[in-house]
Amino acid sequence: MASIARASAIPSTMRAWVRRRRGPPSSALKLDPGFPTPAVPMRSSSDVLIRVSHVSLQFSSEMLMKALPVLPFTGPYVPELELSGEVVAAGDSVPPEVRDPGTHVVAFQNIPTMVMGHGVLAEYVRLPGSQVARIDATVDKASASGINGAGSTALKMIRTAGVREGHTVLVNGASGSVGSVLVQLCKLRGAKVVGVASGGNEAMVRGLGVDEFIDYRKEDPLPDYLAHHYSDKPFDFVLDCVGTQALFDNSPAYLKAEGAVVNIGALEGALATMRNALFNLYLPTWLGGVPRRYIMFSTPPARDDAVYLANLVEEGRVRISVDSVFDMGDAMRAYERIATKRARGKVVVKVRSD
Repeated sequence: MASIARASAIPSTMRAWVRRRRGPPSSALKLDPGFPTPAVPMRSSSDVLIRVSHVSLQFSSEMLMKALPVLPFTGPYVPELELSGEVVAAGDSVPPEVRDPGTHVVAFQNIPTMVMGHGVLAEYVRLPGSQVARIDATVDKASASGINGAGSTALKMIRTAGVREGHTVLVNGASGSVGSVLVQLCKLRGAKVVGVASGGNEAMVRGLGVDEFIDYRKEDPLPDYLAHHYSDKPFDFVLDCVGTQALFDNSPAYLKAEGAVVNIGALEGALATMRNALFNLYLPTWLGGVPRRYIMFSTPPARDDAVYLANLVEEGRVRISVDSVFDMGDAMRAYERIATKRARGKVVVKVRSD
């Protein structure tokens, strides 16, 4: 009965950012104050209705808005992937820990559904219970909103590479949303971490626990610096959150023969990154290919990862870095901040005004 009572106070409309045309957020998005609120889940449903607190923006959002046409059969396009909030109503088939109204949660939209326009940059969202995880009410909601995207990506990188105690890894982009989590997860596994970022972010990156810090602006070109200083103590893995092709091209000078470059960045643009990935993966060494493994993969969030990471955050063993928080009406400024490529951690939109 508590769920029904709580649901009865839900307004019929809400605020949501909606994409009206293809293009950058500044010209494509509009704040709709009368967007229909999702329906309350039936008792037999496996869905959860969430009142959104904060939404963490994705670096890839602008690329998607520029590339994807507005399709008439998909309905209004709402962007973004991950959020923090609290349960308003839930069906009886959702996991018990995220069923009660008022439960604080982190949640994500699956990527295909988000690409089709059913994102989470709105005051209310309805999601399957399999995409919702409980989080303690004491955890900062802005920080919690970044658990799924940055956290799941970092977790998959270290699992794919197989980072473990005794390894030495290079994290390129150590001050970014993924890189900052990656540094902490590598340290939890007992690895030695060398972090790369701009000098202005040195204090932040060292605070995450790196063993050595490299200012890529000062040590330019970075591959030459690495070859000079690490040829006699090569890395087990290069974990690239930026997408610097030169790091892979020159990696034999500072990466063990059995090591690998794991890349999730696209600094040089989507088309160049796709082209580079094809050559990196399939060009044989006798035709000029680099004699080192190259790994690139998609990183869809998963509930099990969210639960694991939420526990680490609650225990104070991992923190999700937040660069800045913008009010719902100022989301354009948040996208502008991401576009600078200088954000130190997550850029977050505060959806709730109370």
